[in-house]
Amino acid sequence: SIFPAMSSSESTSGQSCLVCGAASNYLHLGMDVCRACASFFKRAEAMGRKYPCRKADGNCIISKADGLLLCRGCRFDKCVAIGMAYEGPLRPRRNAQQPTLLQRMGTEYKALCERRRNQELKLARSFQGQRRAPHPTEEIYIAHVDSCYSIFYASGIETFEFFNNVFPAFEGLGTEDQVTIFKDYVGKFNMYECYERTRRIWGQAGGRYTMWSMVTCCDLQDGFDGDTSRFENTGFIASFVKSFATDQNAIFLPLFNRVELTEQEGYALMTLVMSETDTRTELSEAALQLLDQYRAEALEDLQVHYRKELGLDDFSRRLGNLMTLNHTIQECKSLFKVFFRFFATMFDTHITSNMMSEMLV
Repeated sequence: SIFPAMSSSESTSGQSCLVCGAASNYLHLGMDVCRACASFFKRAEAMGRKYPCRKADGNCIISKADGLLLCRGCRFDKCVAIGMAYEGPLRPRRNAQQPTLLQRMGTEYKALCERRRNQELKLARSFQGQRRAPHPTEEIYIAHVDSCYSIFYASGIETFEFFNNVFPAFEGLGTEDQVTIFKDYVGKFNMYECYERTRRIWGQAGGRYTMWSMVTCCDLQDGFDGDTSRFENTGFIASFVKSFATDQNAIFLPLFNRVELTEQEGYALMTLVMSETDTRTELSEAALQLLDQYRAEALEDLQVHYRKELGLDDFSRRLGNLMTLNHTIQECKSLFKVFFRFFATMFDTHITSNMMSEMLV
């Protein structure tokens, strides 16, 4: 661990934690707080984190007994309010000889795209019902109800390998932590890269065609290719897809179309979307510490990019736009998951597999 072991006073307190109300038999950091809250506060201070309130009003209830520990902003503020202080070591410097996080992200993402493209082209070319999209130069196919599951399945496996290669420290966590982090991450990661790929291939995001994978796109005007008559309420399904696209575009596109990210900023965003989790499963302190560490590394690498590669002394606007884009992705996440829950249910019901719902819902 990058933090020293937490110490406890030998005298028992016999009190409840002043932060979350849990039983606190010993003093931690010299106060009547539980080990978990002391660890949370020390980690936040050592990493220099500033957490926003989940509801933006600073009045969230913090109670471990009721399972209300999700707002790290209000939890941290309560730690400060009762007088907690940490004067231990801060985050250590990284080994300069090792690749930076953004370098590793770039290498692994390009390898991921190559693997996925090769697999998807092989699947699309072998499927007789797959129709080419009207793109003048790229080999792009319209999403088909009978082939998209195989494509998404292959993509999910490759994305998990990419995730482990970019963030290897997560392998030291328990299985529940790893699954929770990946499931929270993959939807946001896919959303951003689909918008980015759509803009790169079709010239704009928010038009008729939206990329759903490396080589397949959704035709928002005509819907899926293939026989959808075996599905109930086919018209509703098509309407739902269009409604989802319209609602999400209204939230995401205004900022996305205004901000042109550099390649390194894109890699940083792919890391930052992971740092703010929104799950009902509470992550361990070790998992939260790693999330903070990766976020700090991404921001540190980003500052090097701004200063040395772009020659910027004042990069506050670029960084502000990037952080706002990250926040917007977090907003879209709930809408995105509602869509995938419906989408997964539709396909898993008819293909007798629950892979998609297990990975995305």
